[in-house]
Amino acid sequence: MTASTEIQTPLRGTAPSRGPLRWAPALWATYAQAVAFAAAAVTAFLVNDIAAAFHASTGTRLWPLGAFAIGLVTAANATRRTGTLGRARYTGAIALGALALGALALALAPGFWFAVGAAGAFGTAAGFTVALAGRVVTAAEIGDGTGSVVLSAAALLGGIAAGVGALFAVPLYGWRGVFGLVVVATILAAWKFAEYVPNDDAALVKCDMRFF
Repeated sequence: MTASTEIQTPLRGTAPSRGPLRWAPALWATYAQAVAFAAAAVTAFLVNDIAAAFHASTGTRLWPLGAFAIGLVTAANATRRTGTLGRARYTGAIALGALALGALALALAPGFWFAVGAAGAFGTAAGFTVALAGRVVTAAEIGDGTGSVVLSAAALLGGIAAGVGALFAVPLYGWRGVFGLVVVATILAAWKFAEYVPNDDAALVKCDMRFF
């Protein structure tokens, strides 16, 4: 049997999926990664707006970004070597839920130091999301495996593009409104991640580019 017609274990006990459905776990995991990267880019590009809104001193204006970066790196490294997917659907959805709450807390921050703390929690959730979603994309083994690398690269580029787009959205919605948009995008990511991503390596449908 060739790789293009190979049928893997279906998700959730449903019938074997074909066509775009075979791509669903990897594509939604890629979207989740893109949202996490966008969270980082938006925080980096809007940190000056956040500081200005709270009249933060020059020496502390980048602290929200620093808190975000520390949280992201710490969380990403903590999950980097945890083995197989495990309960990927639940852990990834929880990380995305935390990401949405972090974005909401930052958008509603009443003061600068609250914003710094919210940014740290936001970054931690982003780090977990990047690591967990990346593990799903890698496990999908799209084509000969290089497709998974392409998807992760696309997620990074999409996140950076979203950050650039945030600069154009600020005059319309303000920095708080932009983080509100991040909340909406993250809720969609959490919903679809929980719907399509399986809980272990064996249940992950292998995506094969040659199928198309």
